[in-house]
Amino acid sequence: MRAAVLKSGGRFAVEDVPDPVPAGRQAVIRVIYCGICGSDLHALRAGTLPEGAILGHEIVGEITALGPEARGFEVGDRVTTLSAVPCDSCPQCEKGMYRSCEKGWQVFGYTGLAGGYAEYLLTHTAVLLKAPEELSDLGAALNEPSMVGLYAARASKVRVGDNVAIIGAGPIGLLVLQSVLLMNPANCWVIETSAGRRAKALELGATAAFDPTDIDMAAFFLANCDMGGPDVIFECAGAKGTLQRAIEWVRAGGQVMVPGVNMEEDEVSPLTMVGKECEVKASLGGMDLFRPALDLLSKGKIQPEAMVTKVIGLDEVDEVCQTLGTRGDDNVKVLVAPGKGAK
Repeated sequence: MRAAVLKSGGRFAVEDVPDPVPAGRQAVIRVIYCGICGSDLHALRAGTLPEGAILGHEIVGEITALGPEARGFEVGDRVTTLSAVPCDSCPQCEKGMYRSCEKGWQVFGYTGLAGGYAEYLLTHTAVLLKAPEELSDLGAALNEPSMVGLYAARASKVRVGDNVAIIGAGPIGLLVLQSVLLMNPANCWVIETSAGRRAKALELGATAAFDPTDIDMAAFFLANCDMGGPDVIFECAGAKGTLQRAIEWVRAGGQVMVPGVNMEEDEVSPLTMVGKECEVKASLGGMDLFRPALDLLSKGKIQPEAMVTKVIGLDEVDEVCQTLGTRGDDNVKVLVAPGKGAK
């Protein structure tokens, strides 16, 4: 099969690699779409990924083969998968207690397990869900990041009538936005330097979207929030310095949620946090919401398809990964279609 394989210097090359073969309760799926995740891009640019890795963990595909012990699925089922799988060989996994996997779950692309920038993917039936018929392939591919955004919103202290701000209108920021809007805030403002991403935020229901280089956000919040700042701020940019800005802008006693992934060392002011008695809380994953997120997607409550600005083939992965999410690039969500352009 063809796959985009990570090489030295953070570049990708399309190569022929062995087709996966399922064992036990594993499944092989033909990848229809795989999203390019912002966290992968952060790790790629930080140089922390191993050479030879095949990235990609936001996936929808069709089952083409099943291991001899697989149950509950059939060849031909259209499915979406979690971003990591249990080992399937330790005593806990043998008993079906996958959450207690003794070897730890493997994340696609990070731990030697090949991901979805390939024509086929080896995964495990314990982490698969059948995609509802009414849900598009694009929507089903983005169930995993939708789960991440939904988890961040539900783990926060957002209440009906709150003022909320979101820093960063990349895919996670826009999915947090849609999840927060389900909670009926008074306002949900988005802060983003990219004009294209600001436009997407407005399209998806943001109260307003601001370029922080053009407006004094602290003054805006002081003038528009009874408590002097938003009740909850989500830091979704994963950029150096944005966590400190969130701490400065949030109201006294408010909350800063951190689903954004910053790979750099950063500086924050403990004095500012103490003076405000604000809470800073990180969020990651949320696998218990994998099915609830899929239900919301199938009902149209969350619409990740609206974020998709480009679909590429494997031969375009290298070029896109060098620029996606950088200043001047207005793409929001890019999906890899491994079958696109294949001979």
